Amino acid sequence: MRAVVTSAIVLQVVAVGIQVSPGEIWAVIRRPIWIFQVVAAMFVAVPLLAVILAKSFEIPMVMRGALVLLAISAVAPLLPAKLLQVGSDPTYDVTLAAVTNLLAIATVPFTLQIVGAAFERDVAITPAAVAGVLMKTYLLPLAIGMMAKPIFGPRGAQVGEWAGNAGHIVLLLLVLVVIVANGATVFPLLWRSVVVIVLFAAGALLIGHTLGGPDPRARTSLAIATVTRHPGLALLIATTNFPQAREAQSAVVAFVLGTAVASIPYTVWRKRVLAGAPRAVVGVPTTIG
Repeated sequence: MRAVVTSAIVLQVVAVGIQVSPGEIWAVIRRPIWIFQVVAAMFVAVPLLAVILAKSFEIPMVMRGALVLLAISAVAPLLPAKLLQVGSDPTYDVTLAAVTNLLAIATVPFTLQIVGAAFERDVAITPAAVAGVLMKTYLLPLAIGMMAKPIFGPRGAQVGEWAGNAGHIVLLLLVLVVIVANGATVFPLLWRSVVVIVLFAAGALLIGHTLGGPDPRARTSLAIATVTRHPGLALLIATTNFPQAREAQSAVVAFVLGTAVASIPYTVWRKRVLAGAPRAVVGVPTTIG
């Protein structure tokens, strides 16, 4: 199953890489304020929100763990493909995903220890393990896609679309298989934690939207990035530190499914806003949003 998930993600990330160039990405990265906004939203505020919710509400222990682990796993390899459907800036979205992957290598192990101390649990994961997951699921496929862009030339967009669609289909089928196979566990966990899931999704979206700046496309991208986590990384942490937690996979799936549904109203709203928003350079104020 892990190989199938990885293959689906790789296809989608390669598809995104074919659409951008290193120069376009660098133009977005060289903004210190933007880096600060990303770190504050994704690596500080959301884990803090998760700790507050986990300590404030009585939900199944395995869901409490899934909430915290997903909050720590502040990277999303499928983020650019997801944001393209909303109508945001593809160059900004790819850069956002790439930067968060790099930052996660250092921040995830550090944040995990802090959160573990808050719950009086001894948990840890090495930067090398985090880097391995992110390298396979995002950084390497992105580089391959970017190197393939000049090879395909004008047909690059079409090839990227084929790869992206193939990845979407494989991932959708896999999610359906997991839900059918573990439905007796997933849905009860989802129902018993629905209030916390909605509060987490709403809070994460608000954090990203607020810190995203005045540009409507950048604001939307950071909001959706802030609520979108890396389930594979969360499962790696869970299996490394809690191998006896057999319901961990079901809990992660339940949380990812719940936050995806809870985020639909925001996604629909921002898609309408961006339909009339002008293209702008990240960090330059606009009058819409």
